[in-house]
Amino acid sequence: MHTKITMLTRFVRGVRFVAAGALIAAAPVAAWAHGKLESATPATGSTVDTAPDTLRLAFNEDLEPTFSSVKVSDANGKPVAHDSAKVDPATPRVMTVAMPKLAPGAYTVQWVAMTADAHRTKGTYTFKVKG
Repeated sequence: MHTKITMLTRFVRGVRFVAAGALIAAAPVAAWAHGKLESATPATGSTVDTAPDTLRLAFNEDLEPTFSSVKVSDANGKPVAHDSAKVDPATPRVMTVAMPKLAPGAYTVQWVAMTADAHRTKGTYTFKVKG
């Protein structure tokens, strides 16, 4: 009887040890996760026939609206989007900004995304409107 209890105790300790190891191994992965741009409309590096009415950025994590932003500028660095970016409450991973009528040319999008877990990431990409 004593042997069965000892074996059971060892088994339980082994399971706890493996579970603790798995948690420790997974912790750094969660800590390194940051919001990343998954898709953009217009797409990164694309050339569009028609200027978009709205720029749409989709991320892999929910965004914190107060600390997330988008700036769009023309080839001369002049800002073209004058409205603030909006994070959709129904889809908090999506940020949009209304675009004015864009002339043909190259445009640069600079975004800053603060995710709900307080990680801040930023990025830049370009797109072109055909002339």
